[in-house]
Order: sequence, then structure tokens, then C-alpha cells
Amino acid sequence: MTVLLSLQGLTKGYGPRPLFTDLSFDLRAGERVGLIGPNGSGKSTLLKLLAGLEEPDSGTRSLRREARLCYVSQDDVFPPGLTAREVVLAAVAAEPIEDHERATRAAIALTQAGFSEPDQPANLLSGGWRK
Repeated sequence: MTVLLSLQGLTKGYGPRPLFTDLSFDLRAGERVGLIGPNGSGKSTLLKLLAGLEEPDSGTRSLRREARLCYVSQDDVFPPGLTAREVVLAAVAAEPIEDHERATRAAIALTQAGFSEPDQPANLLSGGWRK
């Protein structure tokens, strides 16, 4: 299968404490990965590295050109009154596509996720739906 993401020799730590050292793996199309570990073990940091939001101390991250990664933080902070639809549109605002295509993709994503009321204010959604 096609490799979408590759990590080679990734090392990351804060101060003298390494979270992981020389981590290498490939993620192929159709594969699913779960991260399990205690608080502070580096799960969120690894996800941020995968999404390109943080830089490793050493090693390389390669993402196939057409692949897209998004990191959803544990903390959800939505401006008051912003709807679920507006949150999704804001998340893809930087994508190099036309506005009508962006709106179509947002509608499809909301439907696939099971949103029956995408124009409900996001801050009124349950914790699970906000994620």
C-alpha cells in the first residue's frame, strides 16, 4: 500500500527528559493507529509532530503531497456564537480551493459525522460533538 506518512529517527523531549528516541514508522493508506499511554508520555506531542505543528529535536517527517493531516486539540475553544458549520469552514480556510468547494466539503464532512443541526452554536454542543 501507499505510504502516506513516514517518520525516521524521530526524537523529541523537553529539557533533559526524552519523550521518545529514534522513533520510526510508516503509515500506509487504509491503516489505523491507536496511541495508548499514561499522561505525560508524549501522545499529544507525537500527534502535533505528525501534523507538523511541532518540530522534532532530530529525525525526519515525510508526508505524501496529497495527504492531509489535522490535529484536534484536547482543549476546544470556540468563539461565542460560532456554528459547527463555521468551525469546520474555519478549519479548512487555508486550503487552496474555491469557496463553493470548501462549503461543499464542509457539508459532506458534517453529514458524514452525523451532524443533524450544523447551524447550532458550537459552544452548545456536547463535549463529544465538540471534538
